[in-house]
Amino acid sequence: MCQSNLFIDIGNTAVKWLFNSQYQSALVSEFNLTLLPKAGKVFASCVGDQSLLQGLDNVVFVESQSQFKNFISSYQDSTELGTDRFLAMIATIDQYPNQTRLIIDAGSALTFDLVLANGAHQGGLIMPGLGKLRRSFDKFSSDSHQLSTQKLADNTQDAWELGTGQMFASMINTQIEYYLDKFGDLLVVLTGGDSKILALKLNHAVKLHQNLALEGLVIYAQTHTD
Repeated sequence: MCQSNLFIDIGNTAVKWLFNSQYQSALVSEFNLTLLPKAGKVFASCVGDQSLLQGLDNVVFVESQSQFKNFISSYQDSTELGTDRFLAMIATIDQYPNQTRLIIDAGSALTFDLVLANGAHQGGLIMPGLGKLRRSFDKFSSDSHQLSTQKLADNTQDAWELGTGQMFASMINTQIEYYLDKFGDLLVVLTGGDSKILALKLNHAVKLHQNLALEGLVIYAQTHTD
């Protein structure tokens, strides 16, 4: 009996995988190979520690390409583009054709990528994610990923968390508004570990895909002939 393919997305904080239409995840610090099901072939995207899959047979590691179907990379060296961003873009192009898309990944890093309706990538931005932002000042360091609508605080810890949260959401809203002004057909797609809570705090409608890189990995695997 032929075993299904296993799709793995290794980030800096978590490892996610897809098998038989079921999504699973584990923190990098808690991940080990025994958590994974047996599979016929393994396709993996890795922007974190590739050695986490050491000892696993039949693994195909994705590399970002200058062109994939309708996608055309803007990067001078296409291999410098993170595979998570590459896969998120090809998934978005496949699922939302003929629209200009702003893909926002709110994970360990906060990234933005703009892709025109014809699939041409216009470039992107990389910023600290919410967790990195809140740990950027040792005196006020916080591991909270909560976002509050409260405007002002009456103690230092809350002031730091409210301030960093407002900075984080404000930057995202600013980017969305800028591209909405430029492109009437703009579609905003949100992914990443902080995407679910963030979607509730933004001023604009978004398409929420918490496992967008894995969705792109499935599309990539369909064209892999090795």
